[in-house]
Amino acid sequence: MRIILLCWAFLLATLTGVRADATKLSDGDAFQMSVSGAPREYTQEYDLNYTIDDGAISVPNVGRVKAVGLTASQLAANIEKELRDRKLFTSPTVVINVVQVNRFITMGGAVRNPGRHPWAANMTLSMAIATASGPADFAEDKVRLIRGGKVAEYSRKALKKDPSTDPKVLPQDYIEVTGEF
Repeated sequence: MRIILLCWAFLLATLTGVRADATKLSDGDAFQMSVSGAPREYTQEYDLNYTIDDGAISVPNVGRVKAVGLTASQLAANIEKELRDRKLFTSPTVVINVVQVNRFITMGGAVRNPGRHPWAANMTLSMAIATASGPADFAEDKVRLIRGGKVAEYSRKALKKDPSTDPKVLPQDYIEVTGEF
């Protein structure tokens, strides 16, 4: 019985680790980075807390490194390559520990619970409306998705009829269900 429990624990830890590392980084994400593979007095200046801003981070002696859209492992590999290519270290090992950042969407208009709501990976527009306790009694069919200053309009009826057209929402999206107030 103990062996089965150990196997389950190992499998759960492995799957949890893979899932966490597979998360793509985005603006506003924060992480701690450490570099090893050289004497500590040379690597300690890289052991900092970083926050992704404008798609990248600034690494000492390297400059801006693209971070958005990469996993923590991919970013670590890119930084290791930069440190080697610039001949700062011969065989650096970069470890990135992402700090849990709460990502939000904002719901407005004719929903039962407007305001900020937590974002989840693979969240669709219909799911986002559901997180706001659904449309209010006076809600109309039209939904506006505002992302980066651009507006896209959708029909709730059309999304319900064909769920394959239900768009994914991203952190910082603003969603407004139209209705009479």
